[in-house]
Amino acid sequence: MNGKKLINRYIQSKSTIMVFVILLVFSSIVFADKNFFSILSLQNLVKKGASEGGFLALGMTFVILLGQIDLSVGSVLALSGVVMAMFGNENPLLGILLGLAVGLACGFVNGLMVAKMKISSWVATLAMMLGIRGVVLLITSQKAVSLTNSTLVYFSGGKVLGISSIIWLLLILTLICMYISRNTRLGMGLYAVGGNEEAARMMGLKVDAIKIAAYTFCGLFAAIAGMVLASKLYTAQPTAGDSWETTAIAMCALGSVKLSGGEGRFSGTFFGILIIAVINTIFNYAGSLNSWWQNIIMGVLILISIGLQSQVIHLPSGSKNRMEQGGSTI
Repeated sequence: MNGKKLINRYIQSKSTIMVFVILLVFSSIVFADKNFFSILSLQNLVKKGASEGGFLALGMTFVILLGQIDLSVGSVLALSGVVMAMFGNENPLLGILLGLAVGLACGFVNGLMVAKMKISSWVATLAMMLGIRGVVLLITSQKAVSLTNSTLVYFSGGKVLGISSIIWLLLILTLICMYISRNTRLGMGLYAVGGNEEAARMMGLKVDAIKIAAYTFCGLFAAIAGMVLASKLYTAQPTAGDSWETTAIAMCALGSVKLSGGEGRFSGTFFGILIIAVINTIFNYAGSLNSWWQNIIMGVLILISIGLQSQVIHLPSGSKNRMEQGGSTI
């Protein structure tokens, strides 16, 4: 392998981390009085990223690796949170299980529509998004459902070894996703189908099953996001997660997950989550800046990220084949 290819591979594997470090150092200098580099601030940063779309981004990564999309995750988030609150105040375990079941069911149905009914992922998940949002508003009469059980609040308020339970949950789920992508048939299948679906079929891979599994995982992570958000707010809002699918996609794109499929890493998504959290924190500290600039900067960063993926940072074909065979690397 020549030097140029080695440089390209190194840049692609480390670009997201480098962007995060640059933003973190910049923020630490500009907001030195805020102790941006302290352990507590870093923990708050991870917690902020996790509770404001991080779990959605992990689930979305499964689907994007296929070259697909899921527009329904925000609505699934809201429904799962509401279901957990409605049943969990009396029986926390039942509420949590039902909340997770809602996410799994919605994701499974999305997968069936895309894989078996051959409906475009945009159309199928858009229909699911609108339908579920209507169901949420209907069953709640457009009113929030309060969480009164202390067990449910532990999702956001609890600590383990002095670290927030949300942070532990994000780290554990990220590691699980990384393991799946690197060491399981599903993980290898995601890269193979996302890279070339017809070639994957010729290899004997069960493409439909892989798609259904990816969407089911996406729905499960949306449910987790909904329950964590409801726990953080002490209430399940019927409008929760509105437009959060765009935030999740942005986190994946900034994490160098290729939106056309076949390339990307869950570790990259993790740092994409942190990048969004840093940007949001910068705007919170710089209160004089118009919040519209936040959307403009986010859009520019996503365009730059996609441009780098398609032009400057381009994996050689040999590297892509290895990713299809062995999954992603850290």
